[in-house]
Amino acid sequence: MPSVVGPGFDILGLGMSILDSIQVVEAFPAAAGVTRVIRSAMMGGGPVPTALCAASRLGAKTAIIDRIGDDWCGERLRADYTKFGVDTTFLLTEENRSSSLGTVLVRERDGERHLLFEEGNFMPLSAAELPASALAGCRILHLNGRHWPACLDAARIVRESGGRVSFDGGAHRFETKHLNLLPLVDILIVARDYAACLAGSDSREHQLDALAQWGAEIVGITDGAAGSWFLTGGGDSFHQTAFSVDKLVDTTGCGDVFHGAFLAAAMLGHSLSDMARTASAAAALSATGLGGRGHLPTAEEVKRLIATAGGEIYSHSSRGAAGGSRVGFPLGTGRR
Repeated sequence: MPSVVGPGFDILGLGMSILDSIQVVEAFPAAAGVTRVIRSAMMGGGPVPTALCAASRLGAKTAIIDRIGDDWCGERLRADYTKFGVDTTFLLTEENRSSSLGTVLVRERDGERHLLFEEGNFMPLSAAELPASALAGCRILHLNGRHWPACLDAARIVRESGGRVSFDGGAHRFETKHLNLLPLVDILIVARDYAACLAGSDSREHQLDALAQWGAEIVGITDGAAGSWFLTGGGDSFHQTAFSVDKLVDTTGCGDVFHGAFLAAAMLGHSLSDMARTASAAAALSATGLGGRGHLPTAEEVKRLIATAGGEIYSHSSRGAAGGSRVGFPLGTGRR
């Protein structure tokens, strides 16, 4: 693998690059027939890749670690990363293989989605193919369990070098093998469905406690329009309200943008409440565009939405730590 030249990256992402074809329909098909597409778009997607694009849009220096096929989808994926300023030095291409392709049906009236997914036939990255020097020099590594088990090695390299590891536990993506990765995670933010599967409970407090048992500095649960919940290693918890936008178009990628904006705010040394607020605002703004990257907001747009909403729109309930949700997150060294 090529070595990193110059300063290290703020955020490295190890995940699967997916080319999304987004189709807006009046209703999801329930039987054989013909469904009229109202409008459509095509762009890069995937949880970790879209988070990187969102973070880059907000000023973070990012790079993707992944493998794609040498087909037309792979060419589009590489071009889309470049469009959003994500470094592709560690994006490998495998000959005579296909890249991942997703079709996203979006219901026009409420932005809800139905996903179709073709994974592609490229080989997952091995531990030997990881860019060890780049991992050792990055400040945050963002994962969602793809490229297993190499992602375990990547997390160990980052933590041993003093960086942080972030994990996105997506809806319907809980796997018991992830329990081997969670002890290596510093920022553990998962979807409601993932938290329920991991905790075996629908209680938000039980879910946060179940996430916290792995020792992460920050644990969080996202739940769309219901907002997000956070708990720090010190026992402090709070709820971040979701932001409203004038016109919701598509919820594709909102959670991914949330992660990217959260990590971009962490790079700036923001408090946990500021990170959550920034992430929530960015996710809401992303829903005003078609597709996960149809509208990746700028820092100014995020600030404007927060100011319009009155800024301090979270509530907190102390569970043993002083200072409420104003918890700093310095990124100079890890938690070793």
